[in-house]
Amino acid sequence: MAEYFREKKERTYDKRTVSIRRVAKVTKGGKRLRFSAMVVVGDHNGSVGVGLGRGGDTRSAVEKGERIATKKLTRIQLAGDTIPHEVDFKLGAAKVLLRPARPGTGVIAGSSVRTVLEMAGIDNVYGKLMGTSDAIASAYATFEALKSLRNSRVLNRMKNMRERVELKKETDKEKKIQDEKRRAKKRLEEKESDKRGNKGKRDFRRRDNRNKVTKK
Repeated sequence: MAEYFREKKERTYDKRTVSIRRVAKVTKGGKRLRFSAMVVVGDHNGSVGVGLGRGGDTRSAVEKGERIATKKLTRIQLAGDTIPHEVDFKLGAAKVLLRPARPGTGVIAGSSVRTVLEMAGIDNVYGKLMGTSDAIASAYATFEALKSLRNSRVLNRMKNMRERVELKKETDKEKKIQDEKRRAKKRLEEKESDKRGNKGKRDFRRRDNRNKVTKK
């Protein structure tokens, strides 16, 4: 157990700064200038994390962002050197579409999407950023999209569940149609029986009237 924690502490991660911005806060005394930095941390082997740090200078902002990203490190489900399935994820104004690619394709993506994918260790993938082009928003959206990936076993279970749900919907639909047909048939029979009853009453009245006429 101690060896596991020792290895975890000794494990090194690569970091990249995606964006550094100067932020101004207006107070009674004037403007307070601070800096915000978006940092991506990963081991190029399926683990990646993103963090946004703020500080009085760029160095402290980057260090804080690195600490936050290290705390948010998440293990991503990969299929070799690509992703197991297509994923379309929307977070706020940013929307990211990721598709698996064949070996030799490379990382076809831009902006901070490419940085997050490379830090996660994905070598072949198609990435498209839709919506806002903000680096911070797209980095968060890509990170959440990678977190939503599932392995083949879970995908098979989900597929079986979908098939069961679709089958149940079809059977319920057929049952509903049969019930409606049965009700329509019953209504038709009731109408026919009512018509027969009314016809019998009319015939009886006619006979009664004829008998009255003959008696007179």
